[in-house]
Amino acid sequence: MTLALAKPETGHLGDVGSAAPQFCSLEALGEWHPLIDRQDPISRIEEENSTRLPWLVPERHRRMAESPFAFFRGTAAQMAADLAPLPRSAHRVQLCGDAHLLNFGFYASPERSLVFDINDFDQTAPGPFEWDVKRLLVSVVLVSRQWQFDREEQFRLARKVAGAYRKAMADYAKLPTLTLWNRLLHVERFVEALPQTAFRLHLEAAVATAMRRSGRHAVQKHCEFRSDGTGMIRHEPPLIWRHALLDPHLLWTSEPDLDPASSPSHGEAIAFLLERYRESLSPRRRHQLQDFAVIDTAVKAVGVGSVGTRCAIALMKGPHPDDWLLLQSKQALPSCINQQLGGGSGHDGQRIVEGQRLMQCVSDPFLGWTSTPKGIPMVWRQLRDWKASMSLDEMKPSPLKAYAKLCASVLARAHARSGQRQALHGALGDDKAFDRAMASFAVAYSDQVEEDHRALLQAMASGRLTSSD
Repeated sequence: MTLALAKPETGHLGDVGSAAPQFCSLEALGEWHPLIDRQDPISRIEEENSTRLPWLVPERHRRMAESPFAFFRGTAAQMAADLAPLPRSAHRVQLCGDAHLLNFGFYASPERSLVFDINDFDQTAPGPFEWDVKRLLVSVVLVSRQWQFDREEQFRLARKVAGAYRKAMADYAKLPTLTLWNRLLHVERFVEALPQTAFRLHLEAAVATAMRRSGRHAVQKHCEFRSDGTGMIRHEPPLIWRHALLDPHLLWTSEPDLDPASSPSHGEAIAFLLERYRESLSPRRRHQLQDFAVIDTAVKAVGVGSVGTRCAIALMKGPHPDDWLLLQSKQALPSCINQQLGGGSGHDGQRIVEGQRLMQCVSDPFLGWTSTPKGIPMVWRQLRDWKASMSLDEMKPSPLKAYAKLCASVLARAHARSGQRQALHGALGDDKAFDRAMASFAVAYSDQVEEDHRALLQAMASGRLTSSD
């Protein structure tokens, strides 16, 4: 079987949409061999660290060192650079850009229903569909290695997950457009329809966790209140650091040597951020927020790949005693997809928000974008509000397979919404050649991730990279 592929010219990565598609074997998508001049992954990490908050960089290294999968979560840019020189499909979709297993999860819809979808879009941009599939499958293989799967078992699992993506795309290709765009995965209905299996037990536990992680719970966890009813964010350095106790000019600029006198006051910066954030919301959400005022703010380290970027939380208070709202802001870095394929000259916060709204069936009603006074693009959203991911640490082979196939189906739906789903289904066909090619790549590239992870541990042991541990 053949698939329309685009081979970039030597030394030129180009754009998927502009490259002339060529027909070559599907097996080409399954190959992985590092280039001779492949950049040292530790050097890439050091380059990324240069624009991050220095006191959080050791924590980033510590989190990435925990396992090859944790390292993989923090190196989306490395994988994009590795994929760019390879043959790639001419079938273009809106990519998540970082579609590993833990970037799928639960959250509340505006109608207060628990849904399951992709939940991280920092790298989202248009690109070849298989880049997301490959990243998902590599994460599956890395997690399966924690359970001591042999290589044949890893291959079979990745092949099954790739097959779930292919079959889901076939189903979505047959749907009317309006039906596709309204196809939600309502978690509670989905769980009720499942047989009593280990996978159902894992889902039920995750649902219970998500339902506890409400906005009210987030306020109670991260804030403390005085007897008069006033509140502030709990100061827990270095991972949660109140701005009132931190020199603000360090946060509003990427240049650490900037004269502090040229930085705005914290109050001025917050007012600037809020004004532009509100402009990105729908009129009804702008109206809803007009009764809320910012009471306190703090830096908050999040995730693995985002540790050290300018991420913060803002405690907001409305007129009613129970009117507390905790919003999260996150620095919007340039997409690693755009860096490899070209494009993306606009506001990176807007890129993330619009990509998320395109790929998700429903999104956080407070999702929006803004910029700091120094021009750093940011994304704002609610903190938590039923947001949770599956726990992979105790997920044995059978539920892992079922969960990975569910993620593949959700990814196919997102791609079907943004790309030419009938053409993509026609290219994938009904046989298993695509499944085998994707699985071959996933197993081979997982070896590369483990090698890069060992290099990280060596760099930390030698003192080249610092750690908070």
